[in-house]
Amino acid sequence: MSAKELLKTFQENKKLARQIAAVVEMPPNKAQYGELTAPLPQELQSYLADQDVTLYKHQVEVVEKARRGENIVLVTPTASGKTLAFNLPVIEHLLQNKKDTALYIYPMKALAYDQLKELKNIENKSGTTLRPAVYDGDTPKSNRKKIREESRIIITNPHALHWYLPWHKLWAKFFRNLKFIIIDEAHWYRGIYGTNVAYLLRRLRRILQYYGADPSIIISSATMEDPKQHAFNLTNKNFSLVNKDCSARGGKTYLFWDAPKNPERSQHLQTADLVAACVNYQLQTLCFTVSRKMAELTALWASEQAGNPYIVPYRAGYLPEERRNLEKQFKNKELIGIASTNALELGVNIGGLDAVVIGGYPGTISSFHQRAGRAGRSGQHSMVIQVLYDNPLDGYILLNPSYLFQEPVEQAVISLDNSHIKKNHILCASEELPLIKEDEKWFGENYFQCVTELKTKGKIYPLAQALQEISSTSSTSYRYNGKNCCFYVSLTSFEEDTYKLMYNGRVLEELNKRQAYSEAHPGAIFLHKTEPYKVTAFNENNKEIVVEPFEGENYTTPLIHVEIKAEEIVNTKYVNNNSLNLGKVTVTEKVTGYTLRTYKKVLSWEYFSNPLTLNFQTMGVWVTFDSLKGLRNKTGGFHAAEHLLIGVAPLLAMCDRWDLGGVSSAGEGIIYIYDGFPHGIGISERLFHRYNELVAKALNVAESCKCEEGCPRCVISPKCGSNNQPLDKQDAVKLLKKIT
Repeated sequence: MSAKELLKTFQENKKLARQIAAVVEMPPNKAQYGELTAPLPQELQSYLADQDVTLYKHQVEVVEKARRGENIVLVTPTASGKTLAFNLPVIEHLLQNKKDTALYIYPMKALAYDQLKELKNIENKSGTTLRPAVYDGDTPKSNRKKIREESRIIITNPHALHWYLPWHKLWAKFFRNLKFIIIDEAHWYRGIYGTNVAYLLRRLRRILQYYGADPSIIISSATMEDPKQHAFNLTNKNFSLVNKDCSARGGKTYLFWDAPKNPERSQHLQTADLVAACVNYQLQTLCFTVSRKMAELTALWASEQAGNPYIVPYRAGYLPEERRNLEKQFKNKELIGIASTNALELGVNIGGLDAVVIGGYPGTISSFHQRAGRAGRSGQHSMVIQVLYDNPLDGYILLNPSYLFQEPVEQAVISLDNSHIKKNHILCASEELPLIKEDEKWFGENYFQCVTELKTKGKIYPLAQALQEISSTSSTSYRYNGKNCCFYVSLTSFEEDTYKLMYNGRVLEELNKRQAYSEAHPGAIFLHKTEPYKVTAFNENNKEIVVEPFEGENYTTPLIHVEIKAEEIVNTKYVNNNSLNLGKVTVTEKVTGYTLRTYKKVLSWEYFSNPLTLNFQTMGVWVTFDSLKGLRNKTGGFHAAEHLLIGVAPLLAMCDRWDLGGVSSAGEGIIYIYDGFPHGIGISERLFHRYNELVAKALNVAESCKCEEGCPRCVISPKCGSNNQPLDKQDAVKLLKKIT
């Protein structure tokens, strides 16, 4: 059966038809082919002929620019041939220059192994000998030396590269001859991870300079607002852009599903129902869920609804061999459905799916199209079902589905000014090579200040006799005062503590501090591989959390109290006499307890005698109101306005609503929004400069929602630590109109 037949079934069912908010049909796209100015080497020509491949214009453009030695950022949709576009010039160069090498960097291991298969396929069918290999934590130690010395293409990920740079002397031959760096799925590098990767790449370039290498860089990415700027932020190099998609594509049906129109069934159960419907129509289906817990539950519910055991969950936390086995089974059609977190959003080669179900708007236009692009990769007509949930962001998309197809995509946010991240990487760099004054070009204008702070704390020591401070006029160099600095610096988290989730003396999985506090606090019900466990012991001293199996359908949500204090104002502007500020704030987040609930109601509230507390300094944006006249419920109005602003913030910054925090104080007349990570990751700065748009979108959601008092579609937030009390929608609208 086809996707179009499934749509017809929905439309002919009166109850289901009223939940169809919109249907958007995208016609097939005809290919535009190009021709190279000079032919590829015979080996590559034979490979293309064997695969019956004619190059698209954008692929030809990449080859020509690479031949001229340009740094390239390639931005075209999924299944548009980006991989072949950068593989061809790399392999062409390596065939013509027998000692040269190339380094491929992917954000996830699964993508690296996909690329290895592709490169080996080219190697086998073209008769070339490049010995491509994956080099990461899963690579047997017995193979590593041979790979470093013999492989001319090495594929890795940022985490592995981060760990290997201190031992760069083992890589001397490979690095000395490095001519290309490929960075795929670059839109993934944003926020904390993106900022860390940006400094990691600067450390890599610093080491390559030591070995006399300055390779060309080709960056591949899904669409974003300013890809050249993002590429520069990542690498500190300038790029030329290739962004006109000339590939062939099958038609696609986009179905927007209004879940709250059916209050009798939860939005998550409806998502599972839609997955089951697709599976029952024999459509191989991938479902994206909002969390690890929902990936587990959606697979369980969809299997029950479809009567099909071949719908399984997929998420981070599984062992590598488990994930790869699931990918293989899905690609071979042994599985007909997978419910996944964003772990499968990227281009893992899992074949040509017939349908994608997206449970809740993913937060950005880029992620929406990236997920939608997983369907129809084999050229068949496919279906994408975007299930819209009860929250302001989904409500905005429900009212404006054309936004996803007409508006430019968001800019990936990277904060190179984050002093915490910068100092971490300067520390790592000091172990790799002694720090010198010229390293300012890699780490920015406050590099000398960071070095001085690290020296004062005893984390680095001077190599020269004189103990003068490193500066633009000194010749002192510094080295890390310890070993294996990279093991203590995380690319994805600020929290250095790792908590082990234990059952019967066995580690189920590991959590960072924030996850442990919010998801596995005392009394929490935690899902692992669809199985619920209850936390019975939370040991802060040895960072162990003990769980036991739990029976029932109850679940828990944390109660979080937030306190905030403005420390320093960086920038201020005024809107109708109301001051809008950007600056440094200190945040105290306390998990004070939790609610025990079913999917229909709260059963009880439990409170801790000793709250779990996180303190950090970050960046925030806040508005101080000049007048509060005309408000009937000031506290509820401020609280609701805070929820609205945070709810639509991802429309302007490539972030998740969970990356932001908020505090409102009616007594002080202030609404704060802050980056949910120490020292900030650039989101508040972006919101400060686009606050007018932020307020306008928040008003659009509030005024278009048909409820009177407020509902999950406008002001009720799923992440509210005070259980959404109190809220006043009408006063929130009045407040927002004061700052337009």
